Amino acid sequence: MRKTPFKPVLSFLLFLCLKILFIEMGVAQNTTFIPVNVGVVLDLDSDLDANIALSCIEMALSDFYATHGDYKTRLVLNTRDSKKDVVGAAAAEGNILQSAHL
Repeated sequence: MRKTPFKPVLSFLLFLCLKILFIEMGVAQNTTFIPVNVGVVLDLDSDLDANIALSCIEMALSDFYATHGDYKTRLVLNTRDSKKDVVGAAAAEGNILQSAHL
């Protein structure tokens, strides 16, 4: 009866597990991102237009960062309601500038 060599197989499996573990630790350490605040003023009281626009912007950002995960910067959307008025939009923009430090 011939014995199968378990030592090389076990040492290879141990090496493979340790390599995967250290690669995962290295990837986990590089998850520090630099936030970039962006102000978005939309008419959120409209039927669906602003909500669709906001969800499209968020999906585009999500798709972009899924494809380009190595980028260190991340856009942070600061949304405000314009309240169906140009003056309200200007006030919302001023609110974004003060609160988000843009």
